[in-house]
Amino acid sequence: MQPAMTGPASYSRKEIRGQIIHLAWPVIGEQILTTLATMVDAALIGHLSPIAMAAIGFTNTPHWLMVGLFTGLGVGVNALVARFQGAGDHEHIPTATRAGFWLALVLALLMGGVLIATAPWVVGIVGAEAEVVPVAAQLLRLLVPGMVAAYWMMVMTAALRATGDTRTSLVINVGINVLNAALAYSLIYGAFGLPELGIYGAGYATSIARILGALVLLVVLVRRESGARLEWRKLLHIDLDLSKRILRVGYVASTERMFSTLIYILYAVMVAGLGTMVAAAQNITVAAENMSWMLASGFSMATAALVGQRLGAERPDEAEAVITEATKMCMMALGALGLFFVIWPAPYLAIFTSDPAVLDLSVTALRIAGFTEICVALVLTMTGALSGAGDTKPLFLVTTGGGIIRLTLALLFIKVLGWGLAGAWVAAGVDWIGRSFLIYARFRSGAWKSVKV
Repeated sequence: MQPAMTGPASYSRKEIRGQIIHLAWPVIGEQILTTLATMVDAALIGHLSPIAMAAIGFTNTPHWLMVGLFTGLGVGVNALVARFQGAGDHEHIPTATRAGFWLALVLALLMGGVLIATAPWVVGIVGAEAEVVPVAAQLLRLLVPGMVAAYWMMVMTAALRATGDTRTSLVINVGINVLNAALAYSLIYGAFGLPELGIYGAGYATSIARILGALVLLVVLVRRESGARLEWRKLLHIDLDLSKRILRVGYVASTERMFSTLIYILYAVMVAGLGTMVAAAQNITVAAENMSWMLASGFSMATAALVGQRLGAERPDEAEAVITEATKMCMMALGALGLFFVIWPAPYLAIFTSDPAVLDLSVTALRIAGFTEICVALVLTMTGALSGAGDTKPLFLVTTGGGIIRLTLALLFIKVLGWGLAGAWVAAGVDWIGRSFLIYARFRSGAWKSVKV
């Protein structure tokens, strides 16, 4: 955990880069593990059948819609806790953490119940064909208990990161992902004396691993003596004012993230209309591109914490320097990865599928994605920065504008011009380019420095 910042502002670019790396590398490590777990599941399931691969993609869509909701709630928790940390107000850090605990738990249980009750309808509405719906719906129901645990963990780890603790989440996720990989292989293929459950084995494995991880995190939060923690004797004492402040920031961020996911759902429905084979290629390309999101998430979350702390300590110029350095670093990393996507996509994508037709479609899509990775880096890093400042309303406008561009162009390229999956990824690329200009303009305005949370 980082100490409160007191005294006059003093910083160098080298010091800022060091702080960014210190906070970002555990998050990147965590994202690597999460991405590898997704890749392992995709690789194991992808070799079963195109229907199985398509099914897991249709469970990912509602999951990411919920991730948007809880990411936004985490933004609210992060914004308050980081401000308290920067100001040296240690009394309110556990109070805000406790408020986030209850908001996340109640909302996660509610959303989990909704997903279980509506699973066939949900996977159908996002584009699953009749042959895929029963498989995807059953898989989604098996995944829901683990989703509930994961959503709660997202909000709690946001509080930890706001105080500079990014390593606790990394350690817990090491255990989650190792356990998930071992159980997934064993239950999908019936290894080590366990039953052969096929695609459903991935659902059981993921839920078991995530629930155990959430229990470990709960123990850690209860046993901590400082920073973001849960004081067991005060657990039922909820500060309504702080809860409202979390929701005031968080509901806008949640709306923005969920709207972004809704745009992707509509976009995915267009792609799914091209057939199961194309849907499988789309899901494989998304899984492969997760590597860039993994890197960008580390810089985004580190920047959110550091910006919130600087603003809490009333050091807006230092917060601006943090954003500038983090964005440069992320653009360099994703630029190199984008070059890899353009030059060597086929060997990488072969990890996920052995179907030649699916592989050919995915190669083209990933190459297109590679050309816009620098824009992705700028958008995601600055989104984290502005979220850490509590400046969430402009982010909603940026997402809305980009989403309209994506859907309009996807409709043109897919339905009118007949470009197929390649057209969908060209539309996404134009969306990222447009968002990069809009969000950079907001950053340059400096209005985020005066936002109250």
